[in-house]
Order: sequence, then C-alpha cells, then structure tokens
Amino acid sequence: MYPLSSASSFKPTGFCCAESACDELDLKHSRAWLRIAIAGVFAGQGMVLSLALNMTPPPFASMAYWILHGGLILSALAVMAFLGGPLFTSTLAMFQGRRLSIEGLFTLSLLGAFFGSLVASLTGQGSVYYEVVSIVIAIFTFGRMLSERSQAKMKLESARLRERFDWVTVQLEQGDWQECSLDEVLVGAIVRVEPGGPFTVDGIIQSGVGYVQETALTGEPLPVVRRAGDRVRAGAWAVDSRFEIVVEQGAGTRELDAILKTVEGADCRPSELQTQANDLVRIFLPIVVAVSAATALFWGLTGTWMDALLNSMAVLLVACPCALGLATPVAISQGLFRLAQLGLVSRDGAFIDALARTRRVFFDKTGTLSESVLRVTELWVDTDLPIKRKELLASVLAAESGLEHPVARALTKYLKSECIDGSCELQNLQMIVGQGIAYDLVADEVRHRFQVGEASLAVSEQAIEVVVKGLHETKGRRVFVYLDGRVVACLVLGERLRVGVNQIWADLDALEIRSHILTGDPLPELSLHPGVKIEQGLSSADKVKRVRESSGAGESPLFVGDGINDVAAMLEASGSIAMNSGSGLTRSVAMGQLSDDQLEVIPQAVNLSRAILRKLRRNLLYALVYNIIGMTLAAAGILHPVAAALTMLVSSFWVATRALSGHSRIKAH
Repeated sequence: MYPLSSASSFKPTGFCCAESACDELDLKHSRAWLRIAIAGVFAGQGMVLSLALNMTPPPFASMAYWILHGGLILSALAVMAFLGGPLFTSTLAMFQGRRLSIEGLFTLSLLGAFFGSLVASLTGQGSVYYEVVSIVIAIFTFGRMLSERSQAKMKLESARLRERFDWVTVQLEQGDWQECSLDEVLVGAIVRVEPGGPFTVDGIIQSGVGYVQETALTGEPLPVVRRAGDRVRAGAWAVDSRFEIVVEQGAGTRELDAILKTVEGADCRPSELQTQANDLVRIFLPIVVAVSAATALFWGLTGTWMDALLNSMAVLLVACPCALGLATPVAISQGLFRLAQLGLVSRDGAFIDALARTRRVFFDKTGTLSESVLRVTELWVDTDLPIKRKELLASVLAAESGLEHPVARALTKYLKSECIDGSCELQNLQMIVGQGIAYDLVADEVRHRFQVGEASLAVSEQAIEVVVKGLHETKGRRVFVYLDGRVVACLVLGERLRVGVNQIWADLDALEIRSHILTGDPLPELSLHPGVKIEQGLSSADKVKRVRESSGAGESPLFVGDGINDVAAMLEASGSIAMNSGSGLTRSVAMGQLSDDQLEVIPQAVNLSRAILRKLRRNLLYALVYNIIGMTLAAAGILHPVAAALTMLVSSFWVATRALSGHSRIKAH
C-alpha cells in the first residue's frame, strides 16, 4: 500500500551540508583577516623602503639598487599572487557580466601603481610606490568581509528545522508501525504522533484528541484542542495525546516546506550605500580610464614618454577608490557597533539602510509584543472549602509541576512565587486529554477528587457564574479547579506586554513611522494603543502579502517577529528584526536581533541609523569631489605620482577617521 523499504537507509544530509557551510564561512573569514594582516605587513615594509628609495636612491643598476627594487617587485608580485585572488576574480566576473563595479577601479589603480613603479625601477627614472598594491588589496578585503552576510548560518538553521520535521512513524500494510524518512511516505498514508512529538505532515486527524501547540505557526499563545476531523500542519507539536493523521501533504509540499524554500532561496542583499557606490563607479570608472589615456596622449605629444607615463599613473593613483571603498565599510562597521551597544545586534550593512529608510514597522504579537511565557494575572479561591486553602493550592502545584504544558509551567511558576509548598502526596494522577488533569488527595482521612483544567471538566454553568461574578479580569485563559465536582478555584492566565511596548508607538509616530500588528492569533487579548492597527488570524502568506503591499507603496517596511510563521514576511521586508527568545530559524533569517528582547530600542536605532546615513552620504560626496580635483591636478602634471599616492593614503585615513569619530557624537534620542 505504501512503498517503504524494510530498513530505511535514509541519512539526513542537509544538516551536515549546513554544518560544513558554517565551517567554510569561519575558514573564509579567518583567511580574510590573515590576508589583511599580511598585506598590512607588506604595505608597511613597502612604504619604508619606497620612501628611502625615492628620497636617497642608490646608484642606478648597482647591487644595492637591484636588491632593494627587486625585493619590492617580488613582494608586490607575492601579494598579488597569494592575496589578490578574490579581487582579480571579482574583476573577471565584472567583465564576464559586462558590468562595471568598484572592483574594477581597485584593480585599475593596483595595476597602474605596479606597472608605473616597475617602469621606474627598470629605467631608473621616476619614483616607486609598490606599497599601494598591498594597501589596495587590504582595503578591498576588509570592505568585502564587512559587507558579507552569514548565509551559512541561515542555511544551517533551515537544515536543522527541516531535519527535526523530516521523520515520521507510518503504518505499514500489515498494521505495524515503522519510523522512516518523510520522502518515503505517500499521500493517504497513516502516520502517528506521540505525546510531546512533532507533527511532520500536513493532514487530517483520524483518531486522537488533545492539546496541540501551534504557536510557531499561528501565533496563538496557548495550545488548542484538536480532535478527529481537524486539520494539522507540520511544525506543530502534540502536547498530551497520541494522534493518528491521514497525510494530505508530504515531503516538499507542506506549508513548512514553502517557508524553508523561501529561506534557502534568499540571496544576500547589498547595502543601499554600497549599491550607490557601485552606481557611482559605473560612471566614474570609464572617466578615469579616459582621463588617464588622454593624459598619456597629451604628455606624449607635448613632452617625454616619461612625463606621459608618470602623469597618467598619477591619475590612476589619485583615482584609487580607497576613500570610497574604506569609508563606507568602516562607517557601517562602526554604526553596527553603536547599534549593538543599544541592544540591536547585526552583521549586515544593509540593516542600517533599512532602519533609516523605513516608514512602517510590522510587529508580530505573541512572543514579540507580548512575553513568550504566560503569567497568572488573577487567582480566585472559594471561601467555603472542605480543606485548607494552602492544601488546595499545594495539591495543584504538586500535580502541575511535573508537566511540560505551557499552562502547567505558568501555574507552577505562580504558585511557587506565592510560597506554596507542593510536597503533598497525590493519588491516581491522570491526564484528561484535551481538558486537563485529575487526581485524588486525602485530607483529614477524607478522599477528595480534584480536576484542574477547562470549564468542560464539570458543571460549566457554575464555572461561567464564577467568571462573571468572582473575577476582575475580563480577558485571558481560565483554568478551573474542581473539588468533588464543584468549582473551588480559578486562575486567569494571560499574555503580558513587554516592558516599554506602550512607549514605542509614540516614539515611532514622532519619527513619522506607522505601526502595524500582524498576528496569527484569531482572538488577541492584549490591550494595545488605540491608534495602532492590528490584523488577526493571519497566515504566513497573509503576512507576506501585507508586507509586499507596503513595499509597493514605497514604505521600506521593517518586520519584527519571533516565530517560524514570521520568516517569509521577514525575507520580503526591507529590514527584519528577531527576538533573542525567538526560534533559531527566525534569528538566522533576520537582519538584526534584539539581544535582550527590548523593543523600546527600535526607535532609537532608527534615529541613529538616519544620522549614520547622512554621514555616509557626506563621505561619498567628499570622495567624489576629492577624486575629481586630484585627477585634474594629476592630468595637468601638477600632482606627482608620489604626491598622488600620499594624498590617496591621507584621504583614506581622513575619511575613515571621520566615519569613526562621527558616530561617537551621534546621540540616539
């Protein structure tokens, strides 16, 4: 009936591949830092030797001359051969893709510096500046490393999640049950889920009734009761009962697969500022080449070939994009450091752009605006009890303390905080699937039967009367305690807004940013600001649609969430923030992560990012003006190649210093 091998040989390869990708990323970054360090050593050595040669050159063709010049030539060649691979590869890809980017300008300046110096060494005329080769490669490597996102980590979390929901226990033709890979199960098969286990297929419950935790998929904070005929989806968890499900959607067609496919197909998004820099280079690079060629032609006709070579090389040197290539990544790195000080951690330069440009912030509710755990907000206990009040509460604590249900954890935490001692002995403790628990307690030699859970455990009319007359809380989940069939206590559980949430709305409004709440919870019970728009009962696809509409309206939306059902919307948004308490996949997908789950830092981060963006734009403008003036002087023969090289270094240092010092004066209000 269902084609299954007698002994499945399936081995999860995705997880291993993701682990390997993570190791490769660490190795790649380690190599990048090594390249920067080695290039820095060669650059320092080259600058000292070049300065000595240019100021007090030894006699041409002497032994000392060839030793010094030969050493510089070999060191420059070694740096290009062993450290310049990524730059040359990127430049080759630029030509193959028939596009212009900043890599081409780096390579042009590097080669101009090397061959200009080489001609000077071989002829004995002019100055040398081989150290520029090492400087250019170090700056390029540093900028590229800072601009990369941790794609391997995101794929690792995706593989972990996929593996977690990739095994099933399926019923064979002869009625036996066998664990196997999801790939081996066909639509129509019967699979079984044990209490505490994950649902790994989308299907219909054939038998079983009990609580199902669907928070990661729907946003509902509490488990919901599912029974025969109800639909369940992969990604949910059985809490207290065994279920048998008829498979409707198997491997590759589940809603969970659609979410993971979105994650695994996501590409790196470059920083908007880096995109602007590349757009600038597309115009600037042809101009540099044209000016250098025109300079060589002019001085070749009006002067000597050495004048033509030196002045054309000076044009290439002064046009080196070090100020452009260094200022942006350094400023972004410093900006990310300042965000981390606020409690918003990111390694993505595009995150600063997203924060600065956003005009709408979408929030998930459960686990994002509200705390990830439930809290008891009210306790009502009848005054007419056959046992002592403390004995009653102690028995509830003893019964609930060993359970993993979210309600049980909330009750346990509350009763312990009230100094209740749960050391009493219970008898006949049992689960009532989908409703609660029951147990016996002997007090004063009298046996009492207790039930803790839903109103349906006993006389519901009486429970309703207690809620109406005895409780102050009008919202929240009611947990009733029955003693011998009579309601004797009621605890109200509810979500609680995180600290600082109420202030966020006013702060975002002051920044002219609209707030919007998207939740899968069909009946949200949080008390929110009346001016904040909230939509409830949304699926993952619904959230994506809302974010896409906002993007189409030019609002550069930011999405803040914590669950698996938020992942697709995060990838669709211009920027995304995950809670530190959220799922691993959500954290890996998000551009930024709130290290302490403090939402109130988001308006501060937006304000800071806007200031960073203004500073970066000024730096880009400076780099452009500097290059235009420098190229003009070099083409006119006023700026010597050595002066051009020194000017390039001083400019890069000054722009980087401005990028670093500028952020120390920025205050997040």
